[in-house]
Amino acid sequence: MPKLLINGWFWGRTDTGSGQYLHGLIWELYKALPDWQIMLLTPPIYGDYRLPAPPPTVQKVRAPLPGWAVNAQLVKLAWEQKVFPRWAKCLHADVAFVPYWGSPLRSPVPVTVTIHDMIPVLLDDYASGMLARAYTWLVSKSARNADAIFTVSQSAMNDIVRLLEVPEEKVHVTYESLGAPHAPVEDKDERARIREEYDLPQRYLFYLGGFDPRKNVPLMLRAYARARQLRADLPDLVIAGRLPRPKDKWFTDPRPIIAELGLQEHVHTLGFVPDAHKPALYTMAELFLFPSRYEGFGMPPLEAMACGTPALVADNSSLPEITGGIVPPAPTDDVEAYARAILATLDNPPDPQALIHRANHFTWKKTAAHTAEVIRAHV
Repeated sequence: MPKLLINGWFWGRTDTGSGQYLHGLIWELYKALPDWQIMLLTPPIYGDYRLPAPPPTVQKVRAPLPGWAVNAQLVKLAWEQKVFPRWAKCLHADVAFVPYWGSPLRSPVPVTVTIHDMIPVLLDDYASGMLARAYTWLVSKSARNADAIFTVSQSAMNDIVRLLEVPEEKVHVTYESLGAPHAPVEDKDERARIREEYDLPQRYLFYLGGFDPRKNVPLMLRAYARARQLRADLPDLVIAGRLPRPKDKWFTDPRPIIAELGLQEHVHTLGFVPDAHKPALYTMAELFLFPSRYEGFGMPPLEAMACGTPALVADNSSLPEITGGIVPPAPTDDVEAYARAILATLDNPPDPQALIHRANHFTWKKTAAHTAEVIRAHV
């Protein structure tokens, strides 16, 4: 029976994109490889009490770290470059799978790795420090040495081939799917409970996501302000997501921009919202706004569509690929165009069933089937 060893660095960390990917994939991958022994290698730093159980046929192995790994950077480096390949040899793995951009430079067995996006290479301010640049150089070189690369969109594949200069046949598009179940919330009591808990307006547009520079939150706010100039009865805007700390200047705090634009009465910031509340928040929104400048995949628009809510994205990277053009994307960084696209979408909303059908196109079962096919080819 062939053996697959999976790097479990992000196991139990579903607050991260890489963690959601690992959790979503593994629960279908073990079904797609029924004749394989699958092992999940996890580090000791999180403690087993925090880690969920893997699928029933997946063996979880906890590996110690070397004594010289004395800080966060060295711990991660030691895990990826020393511990994981060593245990691949000790456990007699036939293939190693790293479900994030951090494969070993040298490995005793064939390596497959998932690169979710090329943000550290494409966007200078996301890897501006010396250590960050060195790490990006290392994982870029290790990815070139890998036997196969998975990625989560055709757009990301194009970036990988171009920027890492690897053969196109080495890169395989295995789309992501929803990190947690999303569907329209039909229960009126549940919708009323969420509306009351967050003091939501009766009609609203919605944003849920981060506040790092590529998310383009300032453009969204200025486009919303412009749309209000064009239509005074525009629904309010609700913004969800963990707000930046006051002293963290790299992230965009939307509140000063809201005040600058005089939108205090029309824009509501919710802060962090738990996963369980997201489907109702999406369902009750008339339109989801997501003008990000770059996404390897773009999970929030998919979540919105799964709840029957149209998503207005920018025309870059993977975003049109994921939304399928059901709502025409707006030009990136064009305030006037995005404002008018908001109004056009509200005037001509798409059929919710078309949105749900599009979202259902992306499944972990499909992702696992393609992933398993590539892994089998490298025994």
